[in-house]
Amino acid sequence: MSEAQLKLLNLSDSSIKTLHIAWFAFFLTFIMWFSHAPMKPFIMEAFDMSNAQWKALLILNVALTIPARIVIGILVDKFGPRIVYSGLLISSAFLCWGFAFAQSYEQLALFRFLCGFIGAGFVIGIRLVGEWFPAKTVGLAEGIYGGWGNFGSAAAAWTLPAIAAYVYGGDDGWRYAIATTGAVAFCYGFLFYKVARNTPKGSTYFKPKKSGGLEVSNKR
Repeated sequence: MSEAQLKLLNLSDSSIKTLHIAWFAFFLTFIMWFSHAPMKPFIMEAFDMSNAQWKALLILNVALTIPARIVIGILVDKFGPRIVYSGLLISSAFLCWGFAFAQSYEQLALFRFLCGFIGAGFVIGIRLVGEWFPAKTVGLAEGIYGGWGNFGSAAAAWTLPAIAAYVYGGDDGWRYAIATTGAVAFCYGFLFYKVARNTPKGSTYFKPKKSGGLEVSNKR
């Protein structure tokens, strides 16, 4: 592989295959994470919500993401990307379903807060892609991973309202549309576990002797 080019259609190359598996996992996490935003009119009407309450949901959506990425990073170091990404996709589906079928604003707010954990998927793929690509192409590969993964938020904005209105319809169409994203992620979590590998064949996945926060020289 040249420094400036990756043969993205060469699926016989295990590293390219892994890149596609990884970015699609990230893509799904962003669809779930931002699935509520394009549903604003439906959700506000269903819960007779004020603008202040909606803004609170937007804040809750990102409140947990920073600590979640730290926790996920520790887990990736200890267990590897394959297990952690699969676990995140599968567990995120339940958070997505909880939000989709919430019956009160309090439940809606709780699950939207917990959905901030979904945004930690970015960390896992960066480590995975870093294991599969050499130094001369890893930056490009991680750029593709991050770029296509982030596109999930735009994909949600373009597709979910139409799915809610024209595929499911009715007052609860938005619920089923959001729940569908969770169902796709749930199934993909098992597929990811089956297909993905932490490192290329013959390579060793290095784990720290102990997992935790950054080590410092003294208390100060």
